[in-house]
Amino acid sequence: MPKVLVTATGHRGDDDPRFNPLREAGWEIKTHRWPGGRPDDEEVIELINGYDAVIASSNERYTRTVFERADTVKHVARWGVGYETVDVPAASDNGVLVTTTQGSNHWAVADHAWALMLAVSRRIVELDKIGRSRTWTRPLAVDVWQKTLGVVGLGRIGRGVAQRAYGFEMKVVAYEPYPDPAFNEKWNIELVDSVEEVFRRADIVTLHAPGDNVMLANAERLALMKPTAFLINTARGSLVDEDALYEALTAKKIAGAGLDVREHEPPEDDRDDRFFALPNVVLTPHISGSTNEAQAVSAVMVVEQIMASNRGEMPHGLHNPEIWDRRRK
Repeated sequence: MPKVLVTATGHRGDDDPRFNPLREAGWEIKTHRWPGGRPDDEEVIELINGYDAVIASSNERYTRTVFERADTVKHVARWGVGYETVDVPAASDNGVLVTTTQGSNHWAVADHAWALMLAVSRRIVELDKIGRSRTWTRPLAVDVWQKTLGVVGLGRIGRGVAQRAYGFEMKVVAYEPYPDPAFNEKWNIELVDSVEEVFRRADIVTLHAPGDNVMLANAERLALMKPTAFLINTARGSLVDEDALYEALTAKKIAGAGLDVREHEPPEDDRDDRFFALPNVVLTPHISGSTNEAQAVSAVMVVEQIMASNRGEMPHGLHNPEIWDRRRK
């Protein structure tokens, strides 16, 4: 009987009815929740060894050591679209499939990007604290309506963010190396030739580029932004140089930031914590893609991925298809 371990935080325990298709196909299912913090390699190896597949959270890291020593695991299926915690080359070297639930939450992330835009520009967190007090002051916020939105990356999420700007009568400028001309024309998006042009022109810059664009928002590009502009990141923590962003915020070179993703998740030390004290920053805990609706879609997709690979069918969302014919048996 094949065995699957579920560490993804979206599960509802061993009897989660969303895993019924796996049970009916003969899989033994065990769920686990990490008590807090990030487990080390030894803890991960001890937990997952003996299982054929893992429906994985973003808490545990799948390193080369993990793949080499947890040698029963044939498939790591991330319940979500991110895979920064999975060493994909190491998985490939050890014949382990790596999948993510691509397309399961793009609308939710686009919504959250907008939530951060409005929260930071309209000072919602600050105003909430005032509204809960008996001493009301009324610090002024700034409009989003009819401003210029800069979108870096027009994949599913970036396109969703750009579409939502239509209702705010915003000018949208975007950088995308593989553009869809029909989409851009329909939504009146101006495609520019460089990331720098987006940073220079936008009142709000929102990042939706792949995580391998390390330090995309660096000191040089942040210096191009207007002092009234905001930076939003719901993509990957690796896209932002946090030292440069902190300096830009504290020196009032930009007006604020909304961050759902960080370089270290969760924050590890005082250096990570320095953003906590800044009133012009809104922070959320890498939650943009986690809504009830998105979780439901992810659950269906991740179950089908496990079942498909076990049936000998290449699963959707496979990040190392080159190893399909030499995967662990």
